[in-house]
Amino acid sequence: MQQIYKSKENIVNLFIHHLKLCKENMEDKKLNTQESLELITSMINKTKRQMHIGQGNLLLWWGYVSAIVGLLVGVSLFLTGGNPACNWLWFLIWIVGGIGMLVELRKDKGRIEKEPKTYVDRLTSNLWLTNGCAFAFGTLLSIGFNFFGKNTWIVMLILAFILSGFSANMQGCIIQEKSMKIGGGFTLFAGIFVMCCVFAKVPLAVEWVIPLFVLCFVVTMIIPGHILNAKAKKQC
Repeated sequence: MQQIYKSKENIVNLFIHHLKLCKENMEDKKLNTQESLELITSMINKTKRQMHIGQGNLLLWWGYVSAIVGLLVGVSLFLTGGNPACNWLWFLIWIVGGIGMLVELRKDKGRIEKEPKTYVDRLTSNLWLTNGCAFAFGTLLSIGFNFFGKNTWIVMLILAFILSGFSANMQGCIIQEKSMKIGGGFTLFAGIFVMCCVFAKVPLAVEWVIPLFVLCFVVTMIIPGHILNAKAKKQC
């Protein structure tokens, strides 16, 4: 009987010990989960701060260049009666915007090199890199088709809406910037609308397409760019 009692006591002790271990593991798990959330939050805040400092000017540069070139193309098409040759002016966005981006990145080079990149940083960089590569590929295809007598400039217009809108919206979701989410979403939907007009063979009149293009870049890049710069000044 005594041996049986001792056996039962050992079993109870083992069970209690097991419960204590489970409780400790659960506490560790909660702590690890909390630490993980804090780590993710810190990475988002760091990326958001860098976005305020470095990307606000880039958004303004690309936004103003795209809007001004869009107006220039619209005026040229209106004055020439819709001459397709005016669409070559769209390449000014690549030329002027690319030069401005290189200048801004060169100014921020020292700061960027000092601060280590997080996963969120790489995510946002790859997002805009993919956007740029897709637009470049679409541009090359349009040039190729035009050399064979096929007018595909409308592809560049649709890509400008959809790619810019999607990338800005995703960037806004990542850094939790409401203006970018709203502006990017508006531009994305506008691009889908323009694409539907093309498939439905609805005439894309310069009188409404160009103003829509300009408006989209105002709400997607120019307004968010000023907001991010204003927030950066408050942090400083």
